[in-house]
Amino acid sequence: MSNPKEKKPSLTRTLSLRVALSIGVGIMVGAGIFVFPGIASGEAGPAAILSFLLAGTIALIVALCTAELATAMPSSGGGYYFVSRTFGPFWGMLIGIGQWLGLVFASAFYLYGFGSYLIDLLKEIGYQPGDPIILIGLATAILLTFINIFGTKSAGKLQNNVVLILTGILTLLFLYGVLQALGIIGEASLPSPFAPNGFSPVFGVSALIFTSYLGFVQIATMGGEIINPQRNLPRALVGSVLIVLILYLLAIFVTNSVLPVDQLEELGETAIVEVARSLIGDIGALVVLFAGLLATFSSANASILSSSRTIFALSKDGLVPKWVSVIHQRFGTPHRAIFLVGLPIAGILFVGNLEVLAETASLLHLIIYGLICACVLKLRKEAPIWYVPGFKTPGYPALPAVGMLAGFGLIFFMKPLSIILGGAVLLVSAIFYFVYARGKKLSDPSPPHIDPKLRKPRILLPVSLPLEKSIPLAILKGFTNLEVLLLGYKELKEQTSPEQYEEEDDGETQAELNETRKDLEDEGFDVKTELVFTPDITQAIDNVILEYDCQALLVVKPIEELNRLLIPVYDINQISKSFATVIYELTKASNLPATLMIIESKEDSENDEVKDSSAINREAMKRLRQAGIDKNQIKSSSVQVSDISEAVKEKSKPDDLVILVEANAKERENFINKIRVEISDKIDCPLLVVLEERKQEEDSEPKDSPAEEVEKEDENDN
Repeated sequence: MSNPKEKKPSLTRTLSLRVALSIGVGIMVGAGIFVFPGIASGEAGPAAILSFLLAGTIALIVALCTAELATAMPSSGGGYYFVSRTFGPFWGMLIGIGQWLGLVFASAFYLYGFGSYLIDLLKEIGYQPGDPIILIGLATAILLTFINIFGTKSAGKLQNNVVLILTGILTLLFLYGVLQALGIIGEASLPSPFAPNGFSPVFGVSALIFTSYLGFVQIATMGGEIINPQRNLPRALVGSVLIVLILYLLAIFVTNSVLPVDQLEELGETAIVEVARSLIGDIGALVVLFAGLLATFSSANASILSSSRTIFALSKDGLVPKWVSVIHQRFGTPHRAIFLVGLPIAGILFVGNLEVLAETASLLHLIIYGLICACVLKLRKEAPIWYVPGFKTPGYPALPAVGMLAGFGLIFFMKPLSIILGGAVLLVSAIFYFVYARGKKLSDPSPPHIDPKLRKPRILLPVSLPLEKSIPLAILKGFTNLEVLLLGYKELKEQTSPEQYEEEDDGETQAELNETRKDLEDEGFDVKTELVFTPDITQAIDNVILEYDCQALLVVKPIEELNRLLIPVYDINQISKSFATVIYELTKASNLPATLMIIESKEDSENDEVKDSSAINREAMKRLRQAGIDKNQIKSSSVQVSDISEAVKEKSKPDDLVILVEANAKERENFINKIRVEISDKIDCPLLVVLEERKQEEDSEPKDSPAEEVEKEDENDN
């Protein structure tokens, strides 16, 4: 860390499980449920139900993979965030721009559909308004843009209410149609024959109607704003797909029960209106048109909500300009990112050819879906230390592999023009990356399973006052994302009272400590200070470590430059996840090479108890790579010595940083003394000790009586 990174903007978790479900359902139950039943049935007949089932199964597989990734990386950005953290910023840029523009295209399509449904509804009730579809869509786009700016919670409530009404209307309509088809109401009219054109059209129709399932991944795009993401994200992702799948299966069944295949083929996208009219008369047509209004409105709202979070995430990562991710101080929303969704939608409404753009959006999403499944395959295999999902995809690796192949495979059933347009979006994204964002580094995810203090470790830096030389900043400048606890101490003689000395000191030592702190803060470090006057500095250090919960202890040396990390390893259990995480967090920005020094004890060799140093080396290398340290950074060597201090003295250089792990937290004072006397005083390079957490002994605290325990429980309940 040479300079701290600016605090990145973050969004508040205000979205409940119901709202998360409504976002996914709202996008998926859009124009698809009104347009595709007639078109799909016209091509495949009642067998179209298999097409929706096949597409829904693929969507469910992707939803399961998304749930795994989202619980490991519950941040805003969804598919973009997953892909960028798995395959790097280049692929992240392609997916991010594709996800953003794909939802912009889809939103324009939905809003145009909203205008069409409104005109048809007005005509159905006898009013002839002309044809202001574009103006209606434009006005609605502006309205939704400002609703989303005024607050995510407000937009979420609107989405939840609209989807609740919509799904209620559709469920009642389709259940009535099922009862009629089964003969429970009136005469039975089951669809027959099941596959009038054979089963070959089923796969082509699956590719056509897969656009109906686009949208559930956008729940993950809102991951940074969903309450309790570990529980709610998997439920929302899988639940939304299942809800929509059931609605689509009911719609296809009822459609084919009410009208014959040849009539459905003739009616095409308006078939569902005539199905409703056949079921309950003209009021049915009005109900479907009203439901179509709600569907397209909710799809557009959910798309704007999630699309803005994609461009917000791109900006947070520096792949697009930083001003995009500014959060409105009053409303707490990414208002500039929302404008970058609303304005293009308004412009596209005047372009036309929205069907082609909608299919292009589907193509871009299929690429995202395929890569999401690929992310699960890659991350499960490599198992980086930050990847600890709260939910795991069942059937690994088969299900993710099937989802990946199916997602990419359905692209080949798309129209050539859509494939060309999708390719053009990816090409422009690639060019923008190489011109603007090439070389950008992305921060690793910060999953809730890893203790935050390991992601921003607090380093204790003891310095004797008055300072003989200034603190060599070269030791710290390679580090990133840490907090320095500067412990200034004056080591007193045994007979000297600390209170008396502090009174005689008259603040001079404190002033010097403050000056040292200012020097560090001027270099951009986050610094806290503590001053002690003590005859026992070892005990003082131990007390401060416990009081401030420090994760590492740094013993400085007067060096000008740091060029290597030297990590002595004598037991593979040293390389714990916490140790590896701290090493990574301390060094990820410096890109310093690391050398593992495998220590073989001479005593063990003489007693024929030589440890398998090659096995220790392989396992240690693996754990450090899992922590995120590039394999090209790590080298290894072995040395036969009597103890660790001899090994460090023999192999260390003045420009090294020796990194040790604490041997036993319960015997910290003895360990610190050993560090000072046996190692630090014998070497010329600085030393970093990663500390174990020392938990308080249960027996050291008096236990409450049963009556006191009941009293505490009552207080907690109140």
